[in-house]
Amino acid sequence: MQRTWMGLLGVAALLMSACGPGGGAGCDPNGTGDLVVNISGLPGGVNAKVNVTGPSGFNQNLTASQTFTATAAGTYTVTANKVAQSDPIVHTAYSASVSDSPACVRNGQATTVSVSYAQIPSSNKLWLDNGNPPSGSSPLLGFAASLLGSTATQSPSVSAGTVNLRDLTFDPDGNLWGIGGTTADPTLVRYPANDLGSSGSKTRDRGINVSGINCLPGASRLAFDTNGNLWLSVPCANKVVRVSAAQLGASGTVTPAVEITGLNAPEGLAFDASGNLWIANEGAERVVRFNAGRLSASTSGPDLTIESKTPGPVVGTLDANLLAFDASGNLWVVAFGANVIYRLTPTDQSGSGSKTLTPAIQVSIPVGAVLEGLAFDEGGGLWISYSAG
Repeated sequence: MQRTWMGLLGVAALLMSACGPGGGAGCDPNGTGDLVVNISGLPGGVNAKVNVTGPSGFNQNLTASQTFTATAAGTYTVTANKVAQSDPIVHTAYSASVSDSPACVRNGQATTVSVSYAQIPSSNKLWLDNGNPPSGSSPLLGFAASLLGSTATQSPSVSAGTVNLRDLTFDPDGNLWGIGGTTADPTLVRYPANDLGSSGSKTRDRGINVSGINCLPGASRLAFDTNGNLWLSVPCANKVVRVSAAQLGASGTVTPAVEITGLNAPEGLAFDASGNLWIANEGAERVVRFNAGRLSASTSGPDLTIESKTPGPVVGTLDANLLAFDASGNLWVVAFGANVIYRLTPTDQSGSGSKTLTPAIQVSIPVGAVLEGLAFDEGGGLWISYSAG
């Protein structure tokens, strides 16, 4: 089976520092000097996001290299955030390393701090897990955005030799997280972003087993919340579990502190802009919502249940398997059994209790396609993968 996910990398803060020459308590705060901040590595038209702080409340934001002349002597700290170059399909993200910070500006001298940006290798690509890959193919494929502008037969830009993956997602630093595809694999695996710029065999740097998942085939889908916690659906156990950001920090075996139970074969997961968790409750042919305020502890029973119907003349119930939000807050749902993708608007998503509705937008896909994945690009286009190839 093949599932498609966009490598849309959030522009999150990356704060990297190292002791610069003369920085710290031994830096004489008397007099004035020059501070030079050199910024490199970004293409034309992309601004840096660099912050400089220092004595007496000095605080400056920079978008390009700059020299501060006759500035107060003392210790200055330079930090840099991720930035992105826009693209109609998926942007290129850049992270920065900062050398010689904190830096000591001494009386009558010039001190230089260097900020070097580099592309996050996993960005600017469409990624999909190539489930049960045929001979000569890799379990993980990445297609550069430049290949996705028109219909064509394309070879992957990256063919990565990972373990077989049942699902994948990215953290804000561009590292790939996946569900191990066999019982011999850890529940969760991580492949660092810097290894995903080229083809070849890849070695995971994290392998995490999640206790309490004792049924087969185990975990099915993944989604990060805004706090860096990773949520997994486990349809064979009728629950969704949370692996905390702290538990993701190293390989090992972890016990989820939060479980959502009382579900019926949950599959797709998605968070809305308010932090509410939406679950495709596949076995019950429903989409359910758990409000953000309930997600810090184990719970059961959704705040909202939505049953969706097909239009007449013959009215049927649409199932729910996979979920994705678009930029306008519409929730798009794959109905695997019906081979339909339907839209739930923000109005449809409102309220509590239970509701039954007929989505105004329902897109039918040929039955032979066998829907397996969906993701929105930056232009609002919807990408779909078929397990039929």
